[in-house]
Amino acid sequence: MKVHCDIRFTNSTHGTYQSGQQVTGQVQIKLTEPKKFNEITLKIIGVTNVKWTQKRGQGRQRRTVYYTANRDHLASMKVLVGSTGGNPTELPAGEHIYEFACELPAQLPTSFEGSYGHCRYTAQVVMDRPWKFNLTYKVGFTVIQPRDLNLQSPSIRLPSRMEDARVFCCGIWRTKPLFVRVTVPCTGYVPGQAIPLTIDLNNQSSRIIEGVNMKLLQEITYRAEYPAARIRREVHTIVKHIGDGVASEALIQYKQRLVVPTVIPTCGDLNIISVAYRLHITVRVTGCGSDPVLEIPLIIGTTPLTLQQPDTVAIPPDETTNAAVVSGEGSGFNFGTVPPQLPSASGLVRENTLPPEYLPPPTYEEAMNGAAVVITDDTDTNAIGTKPYVPLYPSYNFTGIQWPPLPPTTPQPPLPPKQ
Repeated sequence: MKVHCDIRFTNSTHGTYQSGQQVTGQVQIKLTEPKKFNEITLKIIGVTNVKWTQKRGQGRQRRTVYYTANRDHLASMKVLVGSTGGNPTELPAGEHIYEFACELPAQLPTSFEGSYGHCRYTAQVVMDRPWKFNLTYKVGFTVIQPRDLNLQSPSIRLPSRMEDARVFCCGIWRTKPLFVRVTVPCTGYVPGQAIPLTIDLNNQSSRIIEGVNMKLLQEITYRAEYPAARIRREVHTIVKHIGDGVASEALIQYKQRLVVPTVIPTCGDLNIISVAYRLHITVRVTGCGSDPVLEIPLIIGTTPLTLQQPDTVAIPPDETTNAAVVSGEGSGFNFGTVPPQLPSASGLVRENTLPPEYLPPPTYEEAMNGAAVVITDDTDTNAIGTKPYVPLYPSYNFTGIQWPPLPPTTPQPPLPPKQ
């Protein structure tokens, strides 16, 4: 190849930005021999696309319908090399470096790659050559719309509880009730943080509980606009744990911590792609009848909930998974003194966007089960190269730390006593 091109982001190690920040970088062009160009431009594009197909009609009237929607979020262009008096410009052999900068709007949606659509940001160099096809080179970068949990509704700081009472029938025979209660201390979390889940079971029935399925579900909603408004949803299980069974006429309480993996934050309020999360608890009971199902909506953010700064942060006592609750006292852990400003994983120093200094700063990691996607398309004729692209999302290291510290246990109304 006689022409080599590369795009580097100079103020972000991994090409990850928050909306409202400035993107700066360099375009590097290497020529093995002199070349003439009408123009060399850099285009920075942000767009959301949704597309899927459905079969409609019967027999000979059966056809395939394409549902689509598009949103343009960002379009910036800079001329790196222009023509001279209407004539092509000749670049000598060697390396040529061009600087660029682009201000990102404050309300850009978060980058996302899904089965039926994507929100994608790219930087592309287009080399217009006289009497020849254009050469193109494209790279992707990640934009994250910040979601500070401390700026959400105050209700996410409150404990959330769901209850279910179930009686199982078989003909004229009815069992005694099964009572289920699920409690979480708050409904806002960040990737890397554990969700402390408490499940109370009072099985007064003669049925045996085979197990308790605990899931963190991610629901993605795609909205098409042409040829008609349509919605398509897909649900993914991103965390799953199966609890042990419970005998008949038994009362037990489980405590389980579900760690949120690296996933896209809750987003899409104003976009054609939205992502939401919820806890999904299923109590699997033997015999006929429906299983109790309880769900609690959650918000996954980019900045964790903070309390007033303590001198120490408690580490929870070791617990045996799916064992009955054992009371215990946690020891303290002191983070010590650290600088008031913490650098992000991209190497930038941000003010007022990170947690307090006693919490670790986030890193940026590939989304769970994320795979590199091809970002070139039919319009990228004669592409001379590209880089694998996977969105990167913030994740925190809370290993061995319960954050936020659990509030003092408040008395809750007991489940109905065993009859």
